[in-house]
Amino acid sequence: MTAHQKPAEPDGRSTPLRRPTIFDLVAHYEPSAHFQFTRRVRNDFDQLADEYSRSTWLLGRYGGRAVMQTDIEGIGVACRVEIGRLVLRPGSRYALLQSAMQMFREAQDRNLSSGPISRIIVHFSKADNRPAEREIVRRVFEDVFADADGKPDCAFMAEDIDRLELGHYVEYQTLTNYLREDGHYHSAHRVRIDKVQRHLHQEVGRYENHRFFIRTHAPLNDEVPVIDFCYTGDSADIRVEAFMEGYTDEKVQFVPRDVYLSESHEFTGLADYERASRRFGKLWILQADLVRRLMPQQVGALYLFFDDQRRPELGRVFTWDELFDRQRESSFISRASRNSQTYLDMVLEGLVRDRFVEAAGESFHLATGFDRFRHVTFYELGEYRKRQI
Repeated sequence: MTAHQKPAEPDGRSTPLRRPTIFDLVAHYEPSAHFQFTRRVRNDFDQLADEYSRSTWLLGRYGGRAVMQTDIEGIGVACRVEIGRLVLRPGSRYALLQSAMQMFREAQDRNLSSGPISRIIVHFSKADNRPAEREIVRRVFEDVFADADGKPDCAFMAEDIDRLELGHYVEYQTLTNYLREDGHYHSAHRVRIDKVQRHLHQEVGRYENHRFFIRTHAPLNDEVPVIDFCYTGDSADIRVEAFMEGYTDEKVQFVPRDVYLSESHEFTGLADYERASRRFGKLWILQADLVRRLMPQQVGALYLFFDDQRRPELGRVFTWDELFDRQRESSFISRASRNSQTYLDMVLEGLVRDRFVEAAGESFHLATGFDRFRHVTFYELGEYRKRQI
């Protein structure tokens, strides 16, 4: 009998033991120029760590006791708290993870940290392929921070296969909408939005009691979608409307605050529309509860799986040679790379690794569920709190 097997059952069969799971959690707190890691803070934190310690037969931060580290960030001192949880039984995962999250929150609430939590990182083996464990982590986070950070749309940013970051996302459209540019967000409006944003940044005091955003309308017959610039506040202000039209050539519509709050799904922040309509740089793509980066080179390669009308050919299997022939003719691939076999190999490898494309030998096809992938922006916890809506 090996070390990984239970004694034989009465019928002669043996049941393999489940391997324990080590959850390594790290909370980063916002830096503060006024925070000092004094002896009192150290003693209070050590006492708090003792209250939440869990014996796991391991050493270091995996030993079940929290450890605080400090870093200099800019002109402020920042803290990070590291804690490990060894889970021997699946049924105890929630309670052990809950104690770690509660410890993170209590360090913040007792002013033992440099500021509010800005990021929470979770490590465990093959994290990007274990949805059941991710669901427990997400549920624990939402339960512990329900009143302080209990916002919807919690997801994980996949840094690598073992490392995830908890955060929030703002959803725009499907990935297919982005690639076809046939949704609510269109790059044709970027100049208008940029002009309004620049004016608002230059005249902060003039509009400090008002919020500006965009009402989007669904496009008709593949035309450019129509957008309305709106603002809200205590009441309509003719001076705001006059200044905005005079400086930006945009007529803004007043939306009562209660309407803005009750129908928020119809409105989009200026920064969010700018990000959603951007045709350069990396994208954030939501796959179930995982957010992954999609780099510009990968975006261009995805068009190889689309037809002449820029519709995704879901289910169609392409050979490597077919994709290479398409690459040489594609306007979405840079001229310098169109005839490069190495370029195609590298891009396909990344798309398969990040599960946008599935491979079988020398054949490739769009991943199952590709039409459900969502174009989003991922925010760290601290960034989401400061987000301008």
